[in-house]
Amino acid sequence: MKRTAAGFFCILSILSSVLLLIPGCDVKEHGERLRGEAETGEETADKDLRLSTQEENKEVVPVGTDAGSATIMIYMNGSDLETKGGEATWDIAEMLSSGIGENVNVIIQTMGTREWQDYGISGESAQTWKIEGEELSLIRDDLGQLDCTSSATLSEFIGFCKSAYPAERYLFLFWDHGGGPVYGFGYDEWQDPEDSLTIAEMSRAFSEHQDVHFDIIGMDCCIMASIETCYALAPYCKYTLLSEDFESGLGWSYRGWMRKFEENPGMSTPILGKEIVDTAINANENSPDGDSACIGLYNEATVNDLFAAWKKYAYKNEAALLGTNYSRKHRSKGRGNKSFFEGLWGSDQSNVTLRDYYISDILALVESIDNSSGEAKNLTAALKASVAYCGHTSDKNELTGLAVSLPYGDPDFYKQLKSVFLDIDIDSEYVQWLSHFVTESSYDSYYDYDSFEEGWGGWGDYESEYGWNMSSGPGAYGYDHAVGGLAGYGYAASDDWLYDYEDDIWYKYEDDTLYLYDEETDTLWYYDEYDDQMYYYDEYADDWFPLDSLYDHSCFDW
Repeated sequence: MKRTAAGFFCILSILSSVLLLIPGCDVKEHGERLRGEAETGEETADKDLRLSTQEENKEVVPVGTDAGSATIMIYMNGSDLETKGGEATWDIAEMLSSGIGENVNVIIQTMGTREWQDYGISGESAQTWKIEGEELSLIRDDLGQLDCTSSATLSEFIGFCKSAYPAERYLFLFWDHGGGPVYGFGYDEWQDPEDSLTIAEMSRAFSEHQDVHFDIIGMDCCIMASIETCYALAPYCKYTLLSEDFESGLGWSYRGWMRKFEENPGMSTPILGKEIVDTAINANENSPDGDSACIGLYNEATVNDLFAAWKKYAYKNEAALLGTNYSRKHRSKGRGNKSFFEGLWGSDQSNVTLRDYYISDILALVESIDNSSGEAKNLTAALKASVAYCGHTSDKNELTGLAVSLPYGDPDFYKQLKSVFLDIDIDSEYVQWLSHFVTESSYDSYYDYDSFEEGWGGWGDYESEYGWNMSSGPGAYGYDHAVGGLAGYGYAASDDWLYDYEDDIWYKYEDDTLYLYDEETDTLWYYDEYDDQMYYYDEYADDWFPLDSLYDHSCFDW
């Protein structure tokens, strides 16, 4: 790719200033005026701002699609979260208040719950519902008492939704408890309390409907953001949206992002994903019922490269990994503080931590063991590319977005891990290598992450070296999305936007041109490296205008 870094810091400074001031200025109206002057040939001070033929013909890259319909499939196992706390029907109320339902179908299957607290939902039988005009409409009431931890139940629901509510786009959402990539999803109050839907069983169900490729498969549940979960679901979706942390009782916040999706069912998938993450993080940040949260959007096109890089790193650092237990000590709360955990870890719920699930945060582990070798650099680059966006509450809890399972000292856990991982086609050599963690005597010697926690400044710290940073050019270890990422996975052009944490803006390269998109102002920009100039697009005037034009008018008081 051809580009220069000259002038970028100045351009970025200007752009940042403009983005801060745009709310007080009608940029679209300003663009229409410039276009009118150019078309009439009026001799004004703006005459030098008219665009050249090359600039007028500059392609307008999509920030979304022209899709007019979507279907969201929600696999809702209310469980004790609903029976004891009404948390599922609370989230249904948020969905109903969003106004969704005309352009976007929302189909909810309710299961696994002895007592639902609202909307006349039955605990005696599974039911299927559709949101219609702020009402919850019953569309299937003859299902019987289904087992939500069964792959067959999941597969049937997917098949029903795709047949009855076909659309141009699809999202899938699991709602309930999560037990990490080894134990999986779901606590069905009508089934054996130790039964769950594993990621292997999820993969099997999705594989039976490969005519449907989901934009996002999300899980509104605890501790499912792992490299293994992403690996299991990679063939069936563009992105996953998962929590690395235990979730509070709030879970996701549905009203805001569903309203935006209803208004624009063609919105770009990563931008929609960021909206889902941000609304959940904001809810936890601002509600008295909220708690620490770490939720991410994961680019499934990068997962194979990420797993390959992780294995090379892990094999190189085997002695260090085996010598200390790098599982996390972070405690559960909210949705993690329920009877789902009692059957596994006893009744003292306050003692449930991430280490009980042998969850190790990948980046924290790299920064603590070896962050300078070639293997470490390649892993960090692949990890940053995989974590398309990560949101975190303002507290620090040692989590950075994506985890890996290392079965320190637990043969029973490893037995379950082996079965699940082999079923999702993780290579047998790696699964066998993991058995070494079971017999090591160091499993009681936990690593102290305090120094990492104090020094962790967020993903923005990695942009210059590992990103394709707009202000400094490609990092020395930047992941090449054109080779290992989005290319060849059938991604629409609207889906290949990348998020720059440092500059808080979306960007993409196309035909050697850098495009930028600011979601708050809905403004598209591109940078012309030959004249070292930034242009913004005005959709009403259907034209590009130089960024400098905003400085030359009374629109801003400089």
